[in-house]
Amino acid sequence: MVGSNRKSTTVAGISRALVVLVIVGAAVALSRTMMGCGSGESSSAQTTESSSFPQPPVLRSSHGVLSLTLRAKLATNKILGPAAPTMAPGATSDASNRMVVGTITGPTYDGKLTGPTLIIDPGDTLKIKLINDLPNNPPITRTGMYPHEPYTTNLHTHGLEVSPEGTSDNVLRTMDPGTTNQVEIKIPTYHHAGTFWFHPHTHGSVTFQMMGGMAGMLIVRGGVGTVDEVKEVKAAKQIVMDFQVLHTTSANQVAYVNPSATQLGSSSPSAADGVWSAYLPPSNTYFTTNGVLNPTLHMRPGEVQRWRMLNAGSGETLLVALQNHPLYVLMNDGINVPNLLTLDAGTPYVMGAGQRADLLVKAGPPGTYLLQCLSPTTSASVSPQGIAPAPRSSHISGDFPMPTYPITLATIVIDGKAEDMALPTENLPPPTGLPSISTMVDTTPNAVRNIAFELCGVMAGMANPTSRLPSCGWFLNKYDSNYWGGIPFTSLNMFRDADDTGVPNNPPNPNEPLINFQKEGLFDDNVPLFDDMIVNNFEEWTIVNKSFSDHVFHIHQNPFLVTQINGIALPVPEWHDSIIVPAATFPGSMVPITDPSVTFGSITFRTHFDPITVGTFVTHCHVLQHEDIGMMQRVDILPAPVAGARHQKVASMDQHRHSGGK
Repeated sequence: MVGSNRKSTTVAGISRALVVLVIVGAAVALSRTMMGCGSGESSSAQTTESSSFPQPPVLRSSHGVLSLTLRAKLATNKILGPAAPTMAPGATSDASNRMVVGTITGPTYDGKLTGPTLIIDPGDTLKIKLINDLPNNPPITRTGMYPHEPYTTNLHTHGLEVSPEGTSDNVLRTMDPGTTNQVEIKIPTYHHAGTFWFHPHTHGSVTFQMMGGMAGMLIVRGGVGTVDEVKEVKAAKQIVMDFQVLHTTSANQVAYVNPSATQLGSSSPSAADGVWSAYLPPSNTYFTTNGVLNPTLHMRPGEVQRWRMLNAGSGETLLVALQNHPLYVLMNDGINVPNLLTLDAGTPYVMGAGQRADLLVKAGPPGTYLLQCLSPTTSASVSPQGIAPAPRSSHISGDFPMPTYPITLATIVIDGKAEDMALPTENLPPPTGLPSISTMVDTTPNAVRNIAFELCGVMAGMANPTSRLPSCGWFLNKYDSNYWGGIPFTSLNMFRDADDTGVPNNPPNPNEPLINFQKEGLFDDNVPLFDDMIVNNFEEWTIVNKSFSDHVFHIHQNPFLVTQINGIALPVPEWHDSIIVPAATFPGSMVPITDPSVTFGSITFRTHFDPITVGTFVTHCHVLQHEDIGMMQRVDILPAPVAGARHQKVASMDQHRHSGGK
């Protein structure tokens, strides 16, 4: 293994326009929830000045390059929180009046609860030496799409339009324990400015590694003619809010999976048979930002700040609202809107796992206000434009304790000398490197596709034969116990081509309504979902949610322009790279998903395949527990010259996989 040549550096010379503060954390009622603190370290020419707020280091590019080292390793970090009148048994209090309530032991970057914040420019090269110092994988592990190989990792730069090939943003690479791996990502000169992030993406181990905090923010700065140079935006202090949800067992460890699990989630707390059943009470859940809980942020009356928010949780949806204050939406998923959009006070910005939001906040009268995560039972839209509001339930498993809402993410204290700063009132510059909204909407798509999120099984609500979708019997029978590593598995989370409709049984079999589907319902890294996706094409996709749980749709490399939610046209189409597909709804009491009264949720979008993204990547549900089970599909973007060879496999996984140690 190549040794690390990291060195600790202090940070200097950071722009006064970017101050990375700790903003968020939250308490969970059924678990002891406190603040974790610490900062990562990487090798770089520049880092950031120390701050009175706990925060990750900031690493900025210099002369067109940002070079750093990330070390994946198991580490133990303290979990700290504000001192409470009644302290937990065995708890102590440190000099800063923070209560030490326990520890978290799990996978990390550089031994800390969050990774560093990376700041780059369009045209830069991002060079990362990723050292996998995690333990060796267990000698016996499940096969198939069940979670497996917990200590194998890699790196995904979520939201960047960059190459998915070779040593770039290639999520089919495997970086095994004991290897040193070079990642080199060239950022296009035309790349849009915005807020992005990085995290591991080896199929089967993503949930486990993210629950330990392996994530960091990545910012692309904009120059002249971009939204970053709009005078009101440029004048606003920038605050990074890196939301994470960390899970530990009662022994304060990030657990992998229950090796004897026979289903995705427990049907009742006493069943303890779900994939993540080690997290049943009295386990702990910590909502943090930059590894800390509920810090205090000071603003002056009338001051405008830019909050860069990231939901880096493994599956939790965050409904973020600031007491008595409207929120002004500047960007969705790192792409700015045409005009500043206002969310009235009390109306939350809904963030599915993996989503980002850049918000402008103008401080009101002096006082103390709470930045909160509201209950998912709150009726809210997946779009800040308010289309089709509904409760935002995202079932990641019955294994996790439910928090008590609202959860305080930060305390905002408005005091000091007033400063009446302005908000933008003019049209905002269009994002660079993307087609215009009118081009996206008016261009006849080269292909129109339909995708379905489906939950199938023999559990309650999915049982044979009338309460399950037409596809479920055939697919469930296909994946026998050998596929799952020797133990029967009674539920499937599938991501399917909905135009693959199957055929009727002959003679009819009521236990299998349809059979002989042509494509995989679960992830197959050797075969793309479609074999005719061509560079520079425009396509229209509709994603249908055939379940009673929200799912977060995410596609790598190419953002998309959402035009409809639940069949309702958005007044202004929105750019995203991740968005919640609303759950199916029903009137009155609960009914099976097949009941005629059920209305499936959906989103419709247009996308354009940028030439730099030719190659192989994936699309999936960003509820990572669902992804690790198999709710994901391979995507191939073909270069135009090979359009005539559409019906052959573009490449096998091995051609896209680059082992570590080189």
